[in-house]
Amino acid sequence: MKVKDIRTQIVNLNFRNAVIVKVETDEGITGLAETVMKRKTQTIERSILDLKRYLVGKDPTEIENHWERMYRDSFWVGGPLHSTAISAVDCALWDILGKLSGLPVYKLLGGPTRTKVPTYCHCSAGNSPEAFAANVKTCRARGYRALKTTLPLFYGEGNRGSDRHAVNGSGYSGTQGVVDSHWKETEYLDPSIFDRIREFFIAAREAAGPEFGIAVDCHGRLNPKAALRLCRVLEDLNLLFVEEPVPPENVEELSLVQRETTIPIAAGERWATIYGVRAFLEKHAVDYLQCDLVNCGGITGLKKIAALAEAHYIGMAPHNPNGPLATVMNLHYAAAIPNFFILETIGSDADERLAAEMLTTPLQFSDGALELPAGPGFGVGLVQEAMDARPYVPYAGHR
Repeated sequence: MKVKDIRTQIVNLNFRNAVIVKVETDEGITGLAETVMKRKTQTIERSILDLKRYLVGKDPTEIENHWERMYRDSFWVGGPLHSTAISAVDCALWDILGKLSGLPVYKLLGGPTRTKVPTYCHCSAGNSPEAFAANVKTCRARGYRALKTTLPLFYGEGNRGSDRHAVNGSGYSGTQGVVDSHWKETEYLDPSIFDRIREFFIAAREAAGPEFGIAVDCHGRLNPKAALRLCRVLEDLNLLFVEEPVPPENVEELSLVQRETTIPIAAGERWATIYGVRAFLEKHAVDYLQCDLVNCGGITGLKKIAALAEAHYIGMAPHNPNGPLATVMNLHYAAAIPNFFILETIGSDADERLAAEMLTTPLQFSDGALELPAGPGFGVGLVQEAMDARPYVPYAGHR
């Protein structure tokens, strides 16, 4: 069997675009994959197509060798922009191997370690603690057992009409706040904001109950001292985690925050490959590692990252505000590692409709978890007509 062609299609998925990848073989087996890198979609598509020159004519089952060649032979190694194209191709090759062998990908990876994958949804904090409490109740009623929001009161002027919407469960940013969306972590911040943020999470905890998971994503918007002030006002509310409290580049500053709070710290969506995460794991800068399957090196890369994390007693909580196929790909990965914690999903009505529209085999969700697909490869196909009906839409953004 040889790779015959690699084809791509950009598909708009509401507030983000996905690049769908098809790796075709001369024996009629096609591997599917999805990747998302908001604001860099066309760059990523071109990078994927650049890999065609290497892969055409090669045996698609030699996955480890292809990963190394795609990574090292580019010369300019490192970072998610480099590894995202590799991730997409790598996942498609695993789909081919699964279809060729007649087994789900998680079986080829040594799984399953579980039959259901716990997930959490996004939840808008709204304009007030009362609005957040109402949104939390909506997410719980939809069957979720955990949720995540962004910093209440942030994402203010300039954020109206952006790619997020303050609809229950459909997104977690987009509410008009009091902090400018372009505010920098070194600039002045009203010190009263931390107590005001606490009021949101008190209301959320009361609405959700003590056993419900509540997380907050800071998107790296705070400096270390501000991050610690946030953690200290939330310490007694038993949060699931605080995500990216400080910008993602500096291991020492993130380690400082992690050491000074009892709230678990999660980060990693903007890190790629074992080389990108190594220093953060060695410094124990995180309690949960959030590398994104479609950006950090694919199944081959993320399974190695998980093994490194396991040695440090760190759980994997993959970043995944992506499309339906990426979610399916994550289910296979989650089923193949022992230190899996929880999977991010959008979890909205709109995203459920999107999955039903695009996937040939529907996802099965109950009691806060997704069931594993049973078919060979990733166990799903894509509906071409649904993809054709969703052409590329450019999106802008901010930090």
